[in-house]
Amino acid sequence: MTRIKLIALDLDGTLLNSALRLSDGNAAALRKALDAGLQVVFATSRWYGLAKRTAERAGIETPLICSNGALIKRPTDGRELLHLYIEEEIARSVTALGDERGWEMFTTIGEATYMKMRPGVIPEKLPAGLRVAERQSERLDEGRTTCVLVFGSDAVVEISQQIVPRYDGRARFSFNHPQNTPHYLVLTHTEADKGRALEMVCRELGVLPGETMAMGDSESDLSMLTLAGLGVAMRNAPPEMQEVVGEVAPSNDEDGVAWAIEKFAL
Repeated sequence: MTRIKLIALDLDGTLLNSALRLSDGNAAALRKALDAGLQVVFATSRWYGLAKRTAERAGIETPLICSNGALIKRPTDGRELLHLYIEEEIARSVTALGDERGWEMFTTIGEATYMKMRPGVIPEKLPAGLRVAERQSERLDEGRTTCVLVFGSDAVVEISQQIVPRYDGRARFSFNHPQNTPHYLVLTHTEADKGRALEMVCRELGVLPGETMAMGDSESDLSMLTLAGLGVAMRNAPPEMQEVVGEVAPSNDEDGVAWAIEKFAL
């Protein structure tokens, strides 16, 4: 097997456990990989601020793939290698429907990501860039929209039936069905894709895609898992995805990332 030089990791459901924390076991494995000279890249559907926060805790300085590949940004100097935006009409249609239905939704506009108010949330104590908005659709005039994340099975079904047929080919609607977290949709520019983004980062870092190992737990990760020399699905990924990828690691609550790093990369 070709020696692994780069490890690409999804965050939610993969590197992070169900409590959205980096476990001691996975953190130790990342340190071992970095000490061995491997490069580690995070590739997430989440916004840049959250990815950067996790990267800082893990000591990762490589470009961050965020918003399902719509944004690639270096955490060291803030330089953007790629930034793709959603058509305003489409972003407005989805966020307006989400506002009306009260869905769990995160909308990234410029440097800010908006969420709805939750019990116990103190807006002033939210991480930098994360803000509360009663109606996210009303914030779209503040800048161009990078990504809309919508959680919940009802939301996934309604968007697939009502919104997707209207805008077919004009945006990417990535539907995800992980086993241990709510189903969710990622709305991005039609060319946003984790596989394409990983290919760009590999070129930036001087690594061939065949020299990478990629890990993920949902359909949005499939393009980078199939691009990589070695793709590894989490045990909490949909069964159909596990069959396509072949290699399967223990779940995100069982330090599956640490298991795969030890088995395949070190």
